[in-house]
Amino acid sequence: MYNEYMDIQNLDLRDLLTTRYDATIKENQIQISPDQLESYVLDMAQRLAENKKEDPSAPTAYETGYRNVFPPLFENEDFHTLVERTAKFLERSIVIIDLGFHVIDYSRNPKVTDTLWTANIRRGSCTYEFIEAITEMLPSERLPKNSDAFFVTCPISDELKLCSLLYYKKHPIGYVILLDNKKGIEPYHQQFLPRISKKLAKALRFHVEYSDMFISASSEILTNLLNGNPIEEGETQLLAKTLMAPCNLKMYLIRGRLNTLHDVSYLRNQFHAFPQLLHVFVYHNYIVAFIKEEDEASLDEQFRASNLKEQIYDAASSNVFHYIDEIPRQYRLTRATFSIAAKLGRQEIFHDWRDYEFFHILNECKNRDLLESYVHPAIFRLMEYDTTKDGQLLETLTSYIKCGLSVKDTAAALFVHRNTLTYRLKKITELTGVNLENISELIRLERSVQILEFLG
Repeated sequence: MYNEYMDIQNLDLRDLLTTRYDATIKENQIQISPDQLESYVLDMAQRLAENKKEDPSAPTAYETGYRNVFPPLFENEDFHTLVERTAKFLERSIVIIDLGFHVIDYSRNPKVTDTLWTANIRRGSCTYEFIEAITEMLPSERLPKNSDAFFVTCPISDELKLCSLLYYKKHPIGYVILLDNKKGIEPYHQQFLPRISKKLAKALRFHVEYSDMFISASSEILTNLLNGNPIEEGETQLLAKTLMAPCNLKMYLIRGRLNTLHDVSYLRNQFHAFPQLLHVFVYHNYIVAFIKEEDEASLDEQFRASNLKEQIYDAASSNVFHYIDEIPRQYRLTRATFSIAAKLGRQEIFHDWRDYEFFHILNECKNRDLLESYVHPAIFRLMEYDTTKDGQLLETLTSYIKCGLSVKDTAAALFVHRNTLTYRLKKITELTGVNLENISELIRLERSVQILEFLG
């Protein structure tokens, strides 16, 4: 029964699916049971194995064609030209995507005929169905750890797909996808696609417009460090040299207004124009940057003069640290600043660690009643007075502390006359009995206000 179907050279793929595998095709969408889909893939693999007994002269012809696609110094050629030559050699359409499932390039001749992939190209990224088909292969270890060709089946696509991972220096950077154009997959496709993917990965490295697909050695070490992987002594030394450690270092986490892979990479590249930054890389859609503490003022000045603030949603700084092994902890704390700022309703673009240090301590305590027990009784007394008398004593006290106990600056901040402020401060002392000249007590009052702010 198998040969009856497979030996008919001009058999239409749709007829094959509907007759042998009980599939239903409607509006270019295939409905097929998982068991039948698996049988189809296995049958196609068997056909490829049987067809290896071909004309002995064929491999020589294919090798010649392959060498024509990738002649010496092919890396300097236009990447799209390489894609077109590859598709012509394979006699099938191909699509190149990165690990974020964004379309990098695709062939125009042979053109992409699959409805799903035509839509992917128009959108610039893959649909959920294909991403799910790839990710389902990851837990079961079915995805190769090299450039070996593998099949991907997608229920809503009516073409068979042969794929190969793009690798550069043992790191995956994307996929080459060969669509069968309803003509089937030939043995030489499986033979040459891994070799082609290696060549295309190498070519991508030579084109600056694709540089966001690659990371430097320092970025790779930092990624491993943040992932919790051990790094070797030589890698530690390289990273210390890059970041000039040990010294007073600070880390910045920056979130762009758009968080697609290419948008984040584009924003990262713009930060390379800031000479104060020791290193910049992307980790989990955050732009991570390092700077010496002494250079913060000049960085802030240059940043304010640039147009980058229009492209940034917000940013947070870390506490000062000195050694490489402190980086993972500083990253976790700095990342937590974003959620704390949201909890507090802060709207500013830049979140300085110094403004959030105490809130990080509060964030570690999950007992609300315990936190409330630390609030100075004077704060509750002022809150009660303000509620019953429609007063502004608590706001006055908070501003007075923030303004460094300066009557002039506090009056300006509250838009009141100095005499009005003096009266309010006297009233605060009368109601609470606190000494506003006692620094220790003022710190307790300030912390109490912050606890109530944190608790909402």
